[in-house]
Amino acid sequence: MQRRFVLVIVLAGLVTAGSGRAQQAQESAVSKPLAKDIGFAKMPEWSIDVPDLSDVEVKDLLATLERLLAQESDAAKWTSSASIPFWRFQARLERGRMTRVQEATVATYFDALAAIHPADRAYIERRKWAALNIGIGRTAPDITGKDFDGATFSLNDYRGKVVYLVFTGEWCAPCRSEYPYQRLMLELYKDKPFALLGVNSDAKLETARQGKVDSNLLNRSWWDGHEKESTKGPIAATWGVTAWPTIYILDATGAIRFADLRHEDSLKGVAQLMAEKR
Repeated sequence: MQRRFVLVIVLAGLVTAGSGRAQQAQESAVSKPLAKDIGFAKMPEWSIDVPDLSDVEVKDLLATLERLLAQESDAAKWTSSASIPFWRFQARLERGRMTRVQEATVATYFDALAAIHPADRAYIERRKWAALNIGIGRTAPDITGKDFDGATFSLNDYRGKVVYLVFTGEWCAPCRSEYPYQRLMLELYKDKPFALLGVNSDAKLETARQGKVDSNLLNRSWWDGHEKESTKGPIAATWGVTAWPTIYILDATGAIRFADLRHEDSLKGVAQLMAEKR
């Protein structure tokens, strides 16, 4: 395990400084006369690149969603059956950037779907809102709620900082697998303009509090639990979150730059945005 932590630390350092340091080391070995005639352009910055979605990709995603939603013929079960297809559709939209025309196409589809399922219009409108407002390049919708001590705070309070936002819960094993990386982020950027914010879905507040102590994660979190259905909290419902963990990394302007990067990749994404801020 210790070797893995060392690897993670090395990766985090390489993201921000590796290529630049290697270039400097190589060029310092070249004599001054030769350095003037090295001939190569400056080494490009390393980065995680998020592509633009093509019109064909958006069309195919909508067609697949339509086919999956049509498989449920029982109107009483349609909303519950639609949950997973909508989640998978959203996750794939968040792998790239949409154009305004593509956004209009998605909006038109959801409007037509609501007309076909009028009894489920409110649910469909929430899914439409998530598809159009939570994605790469969009300003993250504000979150306002109470932390574990009952104090109210908002996501917008952290503008000017790179923000790692995670929907999590002690009940969720994949969520707990992210803890070592989150602790490392908090250590690496403890004196930097960085914030790690959680949206906790545990049914009991005490479970959430104790989990934070046990895992040695001192970041601030909203408690979004629900005693009957812990994953049905208002923040998760608004953001359309149906899978845990769900992770977004925001730049200092509040824009969503990365969605659902895990483990070492999350370290790289944060390091990239921290380097941009510098």
